[in-house]
Amino acid sequence: MLTSPQSVTLDASHFELIEAMTDEVVILDATGRIVAVNTAWKLFCEENDGDSGSHYIGANYFDICTAAVMDTVVQAEAVLDGLKKALKSGASYEGEYPCDGPGVRRWFQLNANRMTIQGAPCLLLQHRNVTTRRMAHDDIERAHVQAETFAALVATTGEAILTYDLNGRIISWNPAAEHLYGYTEQEALGQSVEMLYPADWSTSIFSYRDQIIAGALRQFDAVRIAKDGTKRHVTIACTPIRTLSGDIVSISNIHHDVTATRKAEEVRDLVSREVIHRAKNMLSLVTAMQRQTANSATSMIEFNKSFGDRIQALARSTDLLVDGGWSSVDLEQLVRAQLDPFSFGQDDVVHVAGPSVSLGPQALQLIGMALHELATNSTKYGVMSDGCGRIECRWSHEETGGLRFQWRETGITLDPSLNKASGFGSKVLSVLAPAMVDGAAKTETSEDTLTWTVTIPSGHLGNTA
Repeated sequence: MLTSPQSVTLDASHFELIEAMTDEVVILDATGRIVAVNTAWKLFCEENDGDSGSHYIGANYFDICTAAVMDTVVQAEAVLDGLKKALKSGASYEGEYPCDGPGVRRWFQLNANRMTIQGAPCLLLQHRNVTTRRMAHDDIERAHVQAETFAALVATTGEAILTYDLNGRIISWNPAAEHLYGYTEQEALGQSVEMLYPADWSTSIFSYRDQIIAGALRQFDAVRIAKDGTKRHVTIACTPIRTLSGDIVSISNIHHDVTATRKAEEVRDLVSREVIHRAKNMLSLVTAMQRQTANSATSMIEFNKSFGDRIQALARSTDLLVDGGWSSVDLEQLVRAQLDPFSFGQDDVVHVAGPSVSLGPQALQLIGMALHELATNSTKYGVMSDGCGRIECRWSHEETGGLRFQWRETGITLDPSLNKASGFGSKVLSVLAPAMVDGAAKTETSEDTLTWTVTIPSGHLGNTA
């Protein structure tokens, strides 16, 4: 039989009421003292190291709440205030509060309703364990915050991040991916990732997918094509995305743009080879100068003077290119300085024409290397070898503000090696030179004519670099 303090006398109907409830139930008198508890409450006390003797009957519930406030339980003050208002006004109160046990997290929902016993106001308190629901809610909240944080990171990172399903269709596309490839999110979503692949790319999206799922592929280098057709060299980090049950449903990619790095590596490699190539050509050139000077000299004194003059001209051309750390130089001055050491007095075969133009460091190096290559070849096989034919160096401004420079050599027997794409000279003219200024170059040949044309953007003219 449940007992209560003498101030309030409960009859059997009160005890039957609270015993019929599955929640932990207590009844408080007007002062907040616990005057009755049900079996569910008693079991809770005994299972959680509570007061298994009196089960808190006679203790003041309000004081327990006040103690919790002192322990910085945030919800305790609201509970205490709500219970007192319910006791005074008769309005029901509902709230949730934590009630952690040793090594365990717990949350309870508290419902308080005023009742009258023998004319005195009392409170019927129902304690319902809502830990499972509350923790699930907390997990959802935490997952939401994590998802929002991840979404913010994906949206603001400078790395292109995209996700595609197991059929290779794009299902997410961040702003950095749009910046890298030029496709908007609307344009990319639903499309195959292979829209970024070069036409001759040998590995299919399904091959990549299978390797990633098998754990055999985590990162790889690739070439991808932007919307405007430009090539992007990228390092791709990849990982499968799984559901809670472990099923793989999609693939995540992070594309790191290394285009500038790859271009710099290619240019550096070609420049290194150009240094070696120039050294060899310089020796060949000096030998050719020595031979032609000797053929035309009538005496040793004349030979020494002519040969010495030509060596000095060659040195002046080299000085022009390197003095001042490739500072701005007039284009006509550069052309003549580069060609004079090769002409051997055959000035009438070389014609130079164009407006006054000042070249920045990169463009200066471009034209210098190209003229050296073209003139060296001409000395070996072309106009400068026998004086037959004509060389025209012309340049003009383009509508875009850039510069168009052209070497045209006519009346020659072409060196077959110059047409070989694998030849170093061809690479200097077609790859290295234009790459230095992000321009475009073209070599054209006919039966007795060689024409090399290069366009230089306006940003590389004047004192700009």
